[in-house]
Amino acid sequence: MALFTMIAVTYLPLFVTLVFRGMPGLWKSRHRFILCWLVFMQALYPGRKTLEELARWSPAQVTVWRLRRVLTASYWNVHLLVAWWVQEAFTTLPPSSNGLLYLVGDGSHADKRGIKNLWPKKDATVHIIRGFLGFALPS
Repeated sequence: MALFTMIAVTYLPLFVTLVFRGMPGLWKSRHRFILCWLVFMQALYPGRKTLEELARWSPAQVTVWRLRRVLTASYWNVHLLVAWWVQEAFTTLPPSSNGLLYLVGDGSHADKRGIKNLWPKKDATVHIIRGFLGFALPS
């Protein structure tokens, strides 16, 4: 296992602000700035880092509290941001030679590590049924 030395980053690079320049303008306060920092720090130091660890190596104005506040804000739409990021990726990447686009995803569900529960609940996964009080509504 390789240990990476994390260095403190004191300013957001210009290319990051240029990449996020066209982001939809639905942000309140400095949430756009904090989200840019979060994405940049996650790209700079990949892996499973906690918000506390990412904030420790960010400037003083990027605190754990502000990172959590951006991630839990209810006014912004994650689907709109993902659609914007996909559109930006399509315009950036060269078109394929055969005109096909391959979408690859990992939808696997890994089992728990360690000792398994000997008496699990019968239905541990949630099945959502559209309806009211268990009665299916017509579509």
